[in-house]
Amino acid sequence: MKAVKLYEIAPDVLSRMANGGVFLTVKDKKGRFNTMNIGWGSVSCYWNEPVFIAPVRHDRYTYELLQDADSFTVSVPLDDGLREALKIVGTRHGNEVDKYALAHITPLDALSVDGKVVGECALHIECRIGLTMPMEPSAMAEAVRERWYADGDFHTLYFGEVAACYRTDIDD
Repeated sequence: MKAVKLYEIAPDVLSRMANGGVFLTVKDKKGRFNTMNIGWGSVSCYWNEPVFIAPVRHDRYTYELLQDADSFTVSVPLDDGLREALKIVGTRHGNEVDKYALAHITPLDALSVDGKVVGECALHIECRIGLTMPMEPSAMAEAVRERWYADGDFHTLYFGEVAACYRTDIDD
């Protein structure tokens, strides 16, 4: 395992989000956890710290868990080998089926937060939630609101302060 800087791996993360997605995993304070696929997100800098911003729609089981969580993780596949797994976790509901068994992925304990990462991925970002910001529809451009939120299912943005960022396919 090798620690890496979020800014160094940002192109990989953004590329994977745009080409099939990455795994977002949350574990709530009751111990329930779920993984979903996200294709939207942001690698950024806030409070002079590296931050990953994860948008989650209100109709997702992950959103329910995030209401009672203080962290989340992002696991990034570095090739196309997990496309089918990403499809499964993006279309099935974790409160109804065992996504991990269906997708043939392994939840492993995170290193620095009370959460899980996807073991089959080589790149992981572990985050502590520093800010939760629901989208304000009245502050949104009408064209964006009409194109992406016509059904009224808005995102909440979770600003995750990076607690650990590492690759498991490289030794330090």
